[in-house]
Amino acid sequence: MPPAPGTAPDDRPDHTLVERAGLGDHAAFATLVARHGAALYRYARRLAPSPQDAEDAVQDALTAAWLGAERYRGDSSVRTWLFGIQTNCVRRAARRRAHTAVPVADDVRPPPKAPTGDEPVEHLLATDLRAALDRALAELPGPQRAVWLLVEVEGMSYGDAAHVLQTTHAAVRGSLERARHTLSRRFAAWR
Repeated sequence: MPPAPGTAPDDRPDHTLVERAGLGDHAAFATLVARHGAALYRYARRLAPSPQDAEDAVQDALTAAWLGAERYRGDSSVRTWLFGIQTNCVRRAARRRAHTAVPVADDVRPPPKAPTGDEPVEHLLATDLRAALDRALAELPGPQRAVWLLVEVEGMSYGDAAHVLQTTHAAVRGSLERARHTLSRRFAAWR
């Protein structure tokens, strides 16, 4: 969300914004959402079964972050703290879904967009590769998928990913290695 015309962007550090949010500063929290909301959604979308479930999980995480901002201790970066909350919200939603039978359409993916560039073959290959990656990620065990997304997509360190997932550095390293190996085998034909 860009700043209003005539105002400077809020360049305060994340930890300051959380402290301000803990005191009820809505603008400070809105800045945090603008900085990290898209990454939280991207992460949740790859863990949740549908876009609506991902949106709900992000909403739950942001609500929990707002309500818990005054309890942020600074043991980790704000980004790591937010991803930890997001992970817990996705896990809780998965547990709730496991207890509720909900019919799901065979294909929840929207149809691919028509090529817009001069290279429709490249667009088609990119679309096919993206769909194959989505399927391959969905088939990874949950912890491996979460680790791969945090490290490879979100660029987190092993330590930050371990903090988010409430596990050890070694467990993150092992899960990531297994995920990379599985994905490498699945995509050998794409090389």
